[in-house]
Amino acid sequence: MSERPAKSYFESKADKEAAAKKSSALNQVCQWAVDNQTGWSLALLALIHGYDVVFANKTSPFVHLQHQISGDAEGRFERGCRDVYYVLYWVVAFTLIRITVMNKVLEPLARWGGVSSSRKVTRFGEQGWLVVYYIISNTVGMYVMSTQPHWLNTRHFWIDYPEGHRQMSSLMKSYYLVQMGFWFQQIFVLLIEERRKDFVVMATHHIVTCNLLGWSLYMNYTRIGNAILCCMDFSDIFLSSTKCLRYLKLEKTSVVSFVVFIFTWVYTRHYLYIKIMYSIYSESLTYLPVDNWDPKNGSYYTRNVLFNFSILLGILQLLIIYWFALVLRIVYRIIFLSNLEDSRSDSESDGNDDENKRSLKEKKTE
Repeated sequence: MSERPAKSYFESKADKEAAAKKSSALNQVCQWAVDNQTGWSLALLALIHGYDVVFANKTSPFVHLQHQISGDAEGRFERGCRDVYYVLYWVVAFTLIRITVMNKVLEPLARWGGVSSSRKVTRFGEQGWLVVYYIISNTVGMYVMSTQPHWLNTRHFWIDYPEGHRQMSSLMKSYYLVQMGFWFQQIFVLLIEERRKDFVVMATHHIVTCNLLGWSLYMNYTRIGNAILCCMDFSDIFLSSTKCLRYLKLEKTSVVSFVVFIFTWVYTRHYLYIKIMYSIYSESLTYLPVDNWDPKNGSYYTRNVLFNFSILLGILQLLIIYWFALVLRIVYRIIFLSNLEDSRSDSESDGNDDENKRSLKEKKTE
C-alpha cells in the first residue's frame, strides 16, 4: 500500500484553524446552554405539557408512566422502551428546577449569609441544591424500601426472582426513573459547565451510575438499585452540608457536620455497600439456580451477569475508596493544620484573587 503524502504547511495550518473554529463553536453552544438554562428548559417543558394536553389526551410517555400491567389488581408497572421518554423529561425538569432553586433561593441565601465572592456564591448554590435533592431522594428511597420486602433484608433481593421483582408499584417505578433522570442530568451539567480538576473521576462515577441504574431496571434488579441509591445519598447530605457551612463561615458547625459525614460515609458507602456486593456474588446462589436466563419471563440471572454487575460496582467502590483517601487528607489538615478544605474540587478562593495578584505585581513594577 502506498503511503499517504505528508500534508503541506498550509494544509496543516488550515486543519488546525478548522479544529479551533469547531472547538470554539462547541464552547459557544455550551456557554449558551449554561447562560440560558431557564429559558430553553422552560420552553421544552411547556412544549411537552402542551402536547400532552392538546394532542396526547394526557397519556404522553414524557409525563406519564408507561407499561402498566393489564389486569394487575395492584395497578403495578413493568419496565419498557417508552420509559426513556420519562427519563428525558426529568433531565429537562431537573435542569429547570436546579437553576431556579440555585438562582432564586440558594444564591440569595449565600449573599444574605455574608458570602461576597461570586465564585463561592455559585459553589454554595451548587452544593445547596445537592443537599435539597439528596434529602428528598433519600427520604423517598427509604420510604420505598420500607414498603418492599427487601427492607433491611438482602435475602429478598433474590427470593421469588423474577416474579414480584419485575412488577413495580407506581412509586417504585417513578422513583427509579426520576433517579435516572437526575444522574443523566448530572452528566449534562458536567459537560456544559466549567470543567474542574476532578472532571474525569466525576464523569466516570456518573457514567457507571447510569449504567448500573439502566441495567438493573432492564434486568429487574430494582430492589438492589434502591438499596444502593439509599446508601449513596445519605452520606452526601452531610458532605454538601459541610461545604455550605464552610462558605457561611460556620466553622464549628461545619466540623461537626464533617465528623457525622465521615461516620455515615464509612457505614453506608463501605460496610453496607460491600454487604450488598457480597449478597450479589454469594448470597444469591442460595436462592437461585446458577443459570436462570429467561428473558421472556424477566429473568436475567447468570454468572456472567453477576460478574458484569460486580465489575461496575467494583469500579464505583474504587472511586469511593479514592475519595475517602482525600477525606483522610482533610482529617489530617483539621487535626494538624486546622484547615477544613475539600481537595476534590478547584480552589475555593475568592473570584477576585487573580485580580488582586495582578494589581500587586503592577505595584511592584512601578
